[in-house]
Amino acid sequence: MLKKKNIALTLVLFLFIGSFLIVNSSSIKANEKYEDTEIRVLVWRDAHSKAVKEKVHEFEEKTGIDVIIDDLPTQSLTQKMAMNLTSETGKYDIVAVDEPYVPKFASYFINYSEWPQPKVLADKVDLNVVPQGAVDAGSWQNNVKGLPINANVYMFTYRKDLINDTDLQNKFKEEYGYELQGPKDLDQLYEIGKFLYNEKDQFYGWAPFTVKSEGATVEFMWLLRSFGTKIMNDDLEVVLDVDKAVEALAYYNKLLEISPPSKLSMGHPETIQNMESGNLFSTLQWPAIIAGHENPENSVAAGKLAYSANPAGPGGAAAITGVWTLAIPEASKNKQAAAEFAYWWGSKDSGKELVKAGMSPMRKDLLEDPELQKRYPWYQALMENLSGDIAVHRPRFPEYPKVSDEISTYFSRVISGSMEAEAAMEEMKEKIENIVKEYKNE
Repeated sequence: MLKKKNIALTLVLFLFIGSFLIVNSSSIKANEKYEDTEIRVLVWRDAHSKAVKEKVHEFEEKTGIDVIIDDLPTQSLTQKMAMNLTSETGKYDIVAVDEPYVPKFASYFINYSEWPQPKVLADKVDLNVVPQGAVDAGSWQNNVKGLPINANVYMFTYRKDLINDTDLQNKFKEEYGYELQGPKDLDQLYEIGKFLYNEKDQFYGWAPFTVKSEGATVEFMWLLRSFGTKIMNDDLEVVLDVDKAVEALAYYNKLLEISPPSKLSMGHPETIQNMESGNLFSTLQWPAIIAGHENPENSVAAGKLAYSANPAGPGGAAAITGVWTLAIPEASKNKQAAAEFAYWWGSKDSGKELVKAGMSPMRKDLLEDPELQKRYPWYQALMENLSGDIAVHRPRFPEYPKVSDEISTYFSRVISGSMEAEAAMEEMKEKIENIVKEYKNE
């Protein structure tokens, strides 16, 4: 009997010691800070990176990693990234990549599946918590090249206070024969914008993006997909339907008629100024900029805006994605610390805090959080625009920047009246075909 008691006591003691060791080793992992470790991070400059810079001291205190963040405007960022990646300097341990540039630089990054496990933080970010459209944006040749960090999409916003105005509702129904509402399709978008347009009072129905840049390319690609065509397919075949493109441009010229006087040279600053001054009914906008529209300290439109799936054209609804991905260069000498930083940025707990500082999250569990949706009313529409067939990625191949330049060039020529739409689309199509042929022959 005594022998059995001794055996039982031994087993209990063994289990206790084993439990202690497990808990203790887990505790050591959770508190095992880095020593003499510094990482350099290259990111774009906007509300997202500003929020991270405000909160990064919390990550540094938790991990012992010193973080140096270089934030630059998008174009400068891309140029600096290209220079550092191609020369394999190893200067940056983690870089933010805009989705159209993922294919061009993919060979310089390690796949997300190969990222090291965290040393201090609990877990690697599970990509199942990221909207699929965002994961696809950070992928190339069936490999996810990094951690998508913001669920970014070019989405529709409009003044709901005007839609809900009783006098305007009555006048609109009398003139157009249907209820004044948030535009569901492009015909309604134009008609409602035209109804509200008042040049004398400097109130405009639409804000275009026309200044020659990547923004103009995105605007035109949204337009083309809404009319049922696109520049190229996944097999890198140029499939632009010129007739549909001409139809799309004719529609866009109608929108320009109800746009501000600077309509042929408008970019983000002009749209922001018009929206936040209360001079605008509707536009397409990125989430990071929407946050500013909803700031009552700077915007008279704050609290008066609504968000929805983008209005559908003859080809359905389309929303161009602009997801940024955090990628670790092969040349980095601090891959684990870099991954640790990305996991912190992409975690749920950090995300909740970063949202308060101005960042738009990329996690579904944050975008779908009822409390956050109430505070940030565009989250639900953001998710809707990122799902199903609505989300549209820009052409994915390494020579995309050349294609983008041709798209914005010919878009500008048509809307400025310097070139007829059909001739411009035929010429643009031929130039893009030549870019693709050259790429395939290399």
